[in-house]
Amino acid sequence: MKCPSMGRKGVLAVGLCALVVVSACIALSVLLTVNKKSAQQDPGVQPDFYTGGDLLDYLLSLKRIDRKDGLLVTWYHAANKKREMEEALKSDVMALESDVTIEGYNTPSETGKPIMAHPPDIYSDNSLEEWLTAVLKSSDKAIKLDFKNIKTVGPSLDILVKASSGLNINRPVWLNADILNGPNVPINIAVNATRFLSLIQEKFPNCTVSTGWTTLYLPFFPHSTYTQKMVEKMHSLVGNLPQRITFPVRAVMVRPAWSHLSWLLSQSERYSLTLWQGKTDPVTVEDLLFIRNNSQPEQIYYDLYDPVLSQFKDMV
Repeated sequence: MKCPSMGRKGVLAVGLCALVVVSACIALSVLLTVNKKSAQQDPGVQPDFYTGGDLLDYLLSLKRIDRKDGLLVTWYHAANKKREMEEALKSDVMALESDVTIEGYNTPSETGKPIMAHPPDIYSDNSLEEWLTAVLKSSDKAIKLDFKNIKTVGPSLDILVKASSGLNINRPVWLNADILNGPNVPINIAVNATRFLSLIQEKFPNCTVSTGWTTLYLPFFPHSTYTQKMVEKMHSLVGNLPQRITFPVRAVMVRPAWSHLSWLLSQSERYSLTLWQGKTDPVTVEDLLFIRNNSQPEQIYYDLYDPVLSQFKDMV
């Protein structure tokens, strides 16, 4: 049986339809490819900032600083209670330093809940979970959490993990503890070094590790400073870690120990120092200038009080 002929017009119509379909498929394929490449190459399409990323890179990306210089970073100390936290969030500081402990720590009423408080306080109107929620939802400030005892670390890191999946922690996170006995401290009150570092690797490795020494400074009394043995011990503990490491050091003790601390800095490009100051410590501009002149700007952070900090910045 012969099939009926479509005729010339029918053949042309079918050919035209086929051409349209093929052209549409090609156009769609090209469009999808272009869109994919644009998403990959568009500098405006960037992943969220890495919690283990460099603080100076983060602040540069926000245009809060114009170069990699730790002196440009501004800090808020002890943003613990809700009033202090809210004041810090309204300010123009770039990084919040806050203290974490367990509610009712070492008492019969201990709850196991991480709260924001600096010893000897063991109660607060602000839990770590509440603090993180407020900071992440209402600011772009970097985070530094200071742990005074090992019991607080595990539950706090669990909360960080939970927050990172729910709220997206899109900024640097520093985790700090004094893990070695340091100058002028007669008894060992340091946070357990092995446990602190292993908990970080296990639970929240995407961070900057901030590890220091316990210290005691009394003006007008004989005192020692950081020794080569102390810095070598610290390097042996953290030298093989994958994270960036900053060492908080008491500013008043740094210049006399500079040969040892500069040795420590030279051991890795991942290392930096964070200078801190006790409220009555007699830190001088001259000492700070010495440190500045013998280091790279990106190697030293200055978490200090006015007026010495302002005077130092004016001199620089």
